[in-house]
Amino acid sequence: MTELESGFRVSDAIAFLNRRRLIFVIAAFAGVLLGAIAYATSPTKYSATARVRIGVGSDSETPAQSQARRQTEADLMKSDAVGNLVIKRLDLDTTPRALFASLTVKPKEDSDVIGLTYVSTSPSVAQERVNTIAKAYLDNRRKTLTANASDEVRALQKDLDDAQARLTEANEAYTKATPGSPERLEADAARTKATNEISSLNDQIEEASASVSVNETTVGSIVGEAPLPKGVLSKLALAKGVGVFGVCMMVALGAALFVDRRDSLGGGLRRVQQLLPGATIRLLPTTRGKVNAVEADAAVDRLAVDLTRSHGVGKAASVLLVGTRREPPVDLAEELASSFTFAGVPALFVLAGNTDRDLPQSHVVTSFADLINGPSITGPASLPEEAGKEVITTTPTVTWLRPRGSAESSGLLRRSVVDSLVERAGSEGFEVVLFVAPIPTLNASGAALGQWVSQTAVIVEDDESASVEATVDALRQADVDVTEVVWT
Repeated sequence: MTELESGFRVSDAIAFLNRRRLIFVIAAFAGVLLGAIAYATSPTKYSATARVRIGVGSDSETPAQSQARRQTEADLMKSDAVGNLVIKRLDLDTTPRALFASLTVKPKEDSDVIGLTYVSTSPSVAQERVNTIAKAYLDNRRKTLTANASDEVRALQKDLDDAQARLTEANEAYTKATPGSPERLEADAARTKATNEISSLNDQIEEASASVSVNETTVGSIVGEAPLPKGVLSKLALAKGVGVFGVCMMVALGAALFVDRRDSLGGGLRRVQQLLPGATIRLLPTTRGKVNAVEADAAVDRLAVDLTRSHGVGKAASVLLVGTRREPPVDLAEELASSFTFAGVPALFVLAGNTDRDLPQSHVVTSFADLINGPSITGPASLPEEAGKEVITTTPTVTWLRPRGSAESSGLLRRSVVDSLVERAGSEGFEVVLFVAPIPTLNASGAALGQWVSQTAVIVEDDESASVEATVDALRQADVDVTEVVWT
């Protein structure tokens, strides 16, 4: 979508920023100052990191099981058991949840080493707490593994005691039984069975007792204690500084829009009053939205009367209607034409720009120089050699002339041609010649014609203070005396 299709123009935004640059400069200075204060007053954060290798898993462990085991151990590092142990060792007046609020645990996908990072406003506190948490985790894990192994040993020891009791009972039965008797054979089998159970249980107890002596392989170890950290750039402090600056710029934008709107009051009225203190400011009723048609027509009639008051006997008044858009203000020009027609005032409208509007009654002029040398300026004059043919001999009313190409190529931007055209129009009975031109920043006809006519009226068709101010500035730079500014 182009700028014109979207209604947004980069040039308008740049012009707005340029007009209100003082507000933005002050806001930027205040934003930098306040942002620096916010950053400087934010407490310095210290980050200490310790690294812990967790206990290994079984050899048959799958990658998914390994990842689940690592994540489980990472969660256990922030368990209440570990937190309470740290609180007890450091004699802290807090809770595990509050303690771990400043702790970040980062397990890696393919490593048994887990990083623990603690953030504090004190470097010694950050170092002490993260190292204590790492040690507390290992101690808690060792205690848990030891307790699990001890429970197993106790259970096996009970089974061993029962087996030894059965062996004693079997030995007694074997001694009492007669040699070769079935009772003796049964007692001997019981002795053998009890002896085998005792041997097996002793092996299990020995294995379980060995696991009670937990080592670094099963428990884990600290592979890197946290050193005393140095102060680092706090992202939160930086965010505060940037945020304060952003708030100041947003406030500046709001203030600039408010001031711009206040100064516009419907299209740059306040600014125009400052730039053109001697010009007549006219707000047509249509600027207020819905309005009575009779009231609107009366306002246009008054404007038409004021524009023709400077003409004398046999002399036509010359007026420039210059718009603030790319196209000439044809809408208001046609309303003035209707007013002149109704009042019976002969008026000649000369289009000094291009428009997509269909003006069926207009005469297309190839050369205005040839037209003024013909029998009458009311002739068709679509070609130089046809100038003056089919001359209208009746009293003229409202006539439209428009160049075949540009105003410049048709000779309309030559002062001698303009003066002769106005003089010829007066001699042929026209009371006013109105040149209708687009915004002078995009077309030279407005600034040129404004220097050679008796009155110049700026026609504001859009509520855009930027285009109004640009139009007025362009006319002032061309030494054009703007007599009227009309809001439609």
